[in-house]
Amino acid sequence: MIRFSFSLFSHNEEFPIHFQYGFHEKDDCYVHGHEDFSELVIVLEGSAQHIVNNETYPISKGDIFVINPFTAHGFTSAQNLQICNIMFKPESVFSEVYDMKQMPGFQALFVLEPHYFQNHSFCSQLRLKAGEFADVTALIHSTLAEYNKKDDGWRDLVFSRFLLLCVTLSRLYRTNTENDTVGFLKLAGAIAHIENHYCTALTTESLAKIAGYSERQFLRLFKSVFSITPTLYITNLRIKKAQTLLKTSTMSIGEIAWNCGYDDHNYFSRQFKKQTGMTPTEYQSLVRG
Repeated sequence: MIRFSFSLFSHNEEFPIHFQYGFHEKDDCYVHGHEDFSELVIVLEGSAQHIVNNETYPISKGDIFVINPFTAHGFTSAQNLQICNIMFKPESVFSEVYDMKQMPGFQALFVLEPHYFQNHSFCSQLRLKAGEFADVTALIHSTLAEYNKKDDGWRDLVFSRFLLLCVTLSRLYRTNTENDTVGFLKLAGAIAHIENHYCTALTTESLAKIAGYSERQFLRLFKSVFSITPTLYITNLRIKKAQTLLKTSTMSIGEIAWNCGYDDHNYFSRQFKKQTGMTPTEYQSLVRG
């Protein structure tokens, strides 16, 4: 399987978002993967069969889904398929957002569904209604025009409009997903709680209550999506937050440990080295040169 890199599409690699339209009147789009970016796909017209890891399901106008790196996907049996592809680097785009990661709809659309795609046969659940489709496509068209024109301030404008699109879709996911057969919105509520409270003591039992499941059910669903336990997920999130602070803040190692949920500085250092292969001090020296 061929894998595409972000630089193949974007001539502004330092800018972490690339917009383009795709047209497949009758031809197929062969199965491929992404090396270093995710892809938000909005179906603007027509229909096709979407291939994801050797499974297929139908897509048509109004469907929206996100594909993560290293997920094999493509289209077959296309009939006048018109799509908008928005390629983006999640760690760059979402690193400084304030409220979005606390939205269950965001966690469902941008985190849970793409993870679930990687290991299960699954049909995306967000389909826009007529009025919503008109509003979303108008936002996409105006943003793409700015992206192509590249007038003064275009990066800030495009970036802010992409975040606006993400918030809009996250809200719509929560209101439009009536048949949540996999339980994404319930699980997404727990993930949003983790994002908002990762520096506090969190247990599988408390997260299960937030999601409305028994502890056993919650653990099974969580592992089916992420292939790891909630405890390891929280640890990974804390270490990622710590990496960001080590790069950008003036806090001491002890302060960073505290702000990432670790009362014990030594335990934090051990966990950090286990996840990254370096101590916090070694990592900070490396990223700051």
